[in-house]
Amino acid sequence: MILCVTPPPAEQGREPHDDLRGALEQLDVGAVVRRMGVRFGRLPAYTRFLWQVDRDAVVRWNVDLILRWMISGTAPSGSVRSELYELLRARAAAGQRIEDSILVYRRGVRLLWKTLLDLSDDAGRAVLSAQADTVWEYLEEYLDLVVALLAQAYGDQQDMPATAGDRGARALFDRLCAHLPLTVEDRDRAARLDFDLELRSGPFVAKLIGASVAEHAGLAGRLRAAGALAFTEGVQVAGLAPVGFDWRTHAGDERLLLAEDPPSPRARLAAATEGLRALAAVAAAAGRRGRARIDDHLPELLLADSRDIADRIVRRVFAPFEHGDAADLADTLRCLAANGFNSTATAAALPVHRNTLLYRINRIEKLTGLSLGDQRDRALVLLAVSWEKLAAGVRAAGAATTSEF
Repeated sequence: MILCVTPPPAEQGREPHDDLRGALEQLDVGAVVRRMGVRFGRLPAYTRFLWQVDRDAVVRWNVDLILRWMISGTAPSGSVRSELYELLRARAAAGQRIEDSILVYRRGVRLLWKTLLDLSDDAGRAVLSAQADTVWEYLEEYLDLVVALLAQAYGDQQDMPATAGDRGARALFDRLCAHLPLTVEDRDRAARLDFDLELRSGPFVAKLIGASVAEHAGLAGRLRAAGALAFTEGVQVAGLAPVGFDWRTHAGDERLLLAEDPPSPRARLAAATEGLRALAAVAAAAGRRGRARIDDHLPELLLADSRDIADRIVRRVFAPFEHGDAADLADTLRCLAANGFNSTATAAALPVHRNTLLYRINRIEKLTGLSLGDQRDRALVLLAVSWEKLAAGVRAAGAATTSEF
């Protein structure tokens, strides 16, 4: 792949000020990445995209690129640009929308600026503030580079026939979810996809547990060929399947996890599909395969349906342990929950002496104000532990068409 992007003249030969270079060199890149990871974790657009990558590694790669650029004053080399292009092309292949990618990268540079200020000492913060215009020139040039490479990556991806089918299915599904009157273009798109709009169809979400984005794209293609309206959402496939759709052809893959609903009115289609995404995420976290049943995961789905309350429960239980010297208490509480609050089983699982465990339980109760002998407080702990395990997957499944930094 030959990249067409060349550095703009403004990037050539800029010499960073020595004091700015010194302030940036004093920063701990690992700390920057960790703080960025926490802040990105609060952005739905970052957490909702299903993609099997090391997110911290991706953030570190971008942070390293930007900091090297600002410290040296030299624009990224051709090989670095090629590597960035490949990262962006992989995102395009995973089904991200380009406008979402651009939006999140813009959010990313703002988060980076705030992180640099927060992690600098007083002297470094003064330098960054005094040279904010210079720093933002670099950040804006980085964004220009990202946007140019995104345009090329998405243009290259759209030339692939399988991608065109995926885009068409997603576009038609979005139209149906929006409850908009069907147009001639919609009917033409359905005809090209060989999907019969007159058939009663229900929403579904399917996962091949542990499979790649490419394998899910292949599954979506096979489902479209069999008469379903199917498109990829990173490492899952969603869409509509006609009543009586023969899933047996695809059920031979032992990795398949399927969540489906009966036909829904178009006004409820989006909400029904959102619920299936949550069900698939919960069932996957529980190690299930085959058809996912709502009745098997009612407590978890209740949490997924009230995410603000679920987050509040986690904070209520685990916020007192955020200091490093209390981390062992948080792990002890999780182990207690996993062992039904049985002291003997928990002590053996940790492993610690029973007296040590009793001492830790006493500290936990003092820190949190919870009584671990009280059924109501135990239920609160169980809900917090459950949501800790599920939150990332459920949020990712909620709107898997958005991007990340």
